[in-house]
Amino acid sequence: MIKIRTVCFAESLRFADLSEQVLLQGDAALMRDVLIAHPEEDGLVFIFDYGVCVFCNVGYDAEKRLLDTLLKYAQQPFEPFIEEELSFQPAAEGKGFQIRNDLIESDNTSEQALLSLGHALAQSTKLAFFESSIEQMIEQTNYIPVSLAERGKIALSRHRLAKERGRVYLEKSRIILQFNLLDTPEFIWEYPELEQYYLGLARYLEITPRAEMLKHRLEVIQELLEMMADEQKHNHSSLLEWIIIILIAIEIVLFFVH
Repeated sequence: MIKIRTVCFAESLRFADLSEQVLLQGDAALMRDVLIAHPEEDGLVFIFDYGVCVFCNVGYDAEKRLLDTLLKYAQQPFEPFIEEELSFQPAAEGKGFQIRNDLIESDNTSEQALLSLGHALAQSTKLAFFESSIEQMIEQTNYIPVSLAERGKIALSRHRLAKERGRVYLEKSRIILQFNLLDTPEFIWEYPELEQYYLGLARYLEITPRAEMLKHRLEVIQELLEMMADEQKHNHSSLLEWIIIILIAIEIVLFFVH
């Protein structure tokens, strides 16, 4: 039985620099946008440019050494890492591909078949990061709709409200720009015979329904942005109205004084 660990440790990697360094050391290969390395005998690692690596049958020490190296090429590393773990073993004779209780049994144990599984695992772990990020964003901005419901207004200055809108929009755009990572990888289109392994694990990890739920939460964030913008416009319009009223009142007083 082989242990498969997936670690999401950064927003992205300086992949060109990393690939050049790893390939120079030998015993590594580049397949599309995935770097394949063998840090120890019988061990296999798939490194994805969006800050995720999948360890297959790699010991703790070798894994830690490789992660330390990868962090040197990481852009916006995470703390703590987001991790997932499954087990893998060859299927018994006469059985095909199946997954039960986090155990993958496969009739194909080739490196390419493992890579197809690695794509699904990497996407699931990156999706877990997106879910965590959205959850934090909702918690941090939850006081805004609560304030509107209880007081009918947001008790924030115009400057603070603009900063909140900017922070929410920045997080939202950051996720949307990476959302295409959850599409079917080009590797699978090139090797259609491996599609069943990728799709089977993707269904087990519920990547599609989780991605749909993430889109729904992004829509909630979008509604919050629009609500904040409307409130800001309302406050600004109210201020202008009061300024006009005061100026008219002053003009009337000056007229009568004159």
